[in-house]
Amino acid sequence: MRLFKSMNERESLNWKKGAFFGFYTYVLITAINYFYYLATEISLFSPSFIFWIGLLVAFVFELIFQLKYKRQSDTKAR
Repeated sequence: MRLFKSMNERESLNWKKGAFFGFYTYVLITAINYFYYLATEISLFSPSFIFWIGLLVAFVFELIFQLKYKRQSDTKAR
């Protein structure tokens, strides 16, 4: 019994692209939070918020890339 289905090469590539954007969003928000903390000594975002935003961005971008690929393949099939 499998818990997850196997990804094809296109799905794997789209996930890697989404993870790339999610990671850099995480790094950017962490840097903004850190510089804000240096200036005011108060954190702008909580660590859990930063983590969840990075994860959410990764999944949203992966979904966008999947939909874009599906739309392109549907257009070519016509």
